[in-house]
Amino acid sequence: MEILLKGLNVDTLYLIGGFTDVCVHYTAVDAHQHDYHFKVVTDACGGSSVEAHNYALKAMQYLQRDALITVADVESAL
Repeated sequence: MEILLKGLNVDTLYLIGGFTDVCVHYTAVDAHQHDYHFKVVTDACGGSSVEAHNYALKAMQYLQRDALITVADVESAL
C-alpha cells in the first residue's frame, strides 16, 4: 500500500468504516507514523460501542489536529 500511495503522491487519507476503535484507529496511527495526514469522517464510522467510538475519535484528534470531519465537510469540499 505504501508504494502505491507514494507513487500516486497521496498526502491525505480519508478514513471511514466500522469499528472506529479498532480498524479506523489503527489505520490512522499507521498513516500518522508514515507522515500522511488523515481525516476521519466521524459520521461514516461506528465503534464497537458509543464509548469506544468517542475515545478513539479523541485519540485520533490528539494525533492530528483538525482530523475529525463529517460527511457534510467532504461534500462541501467537492
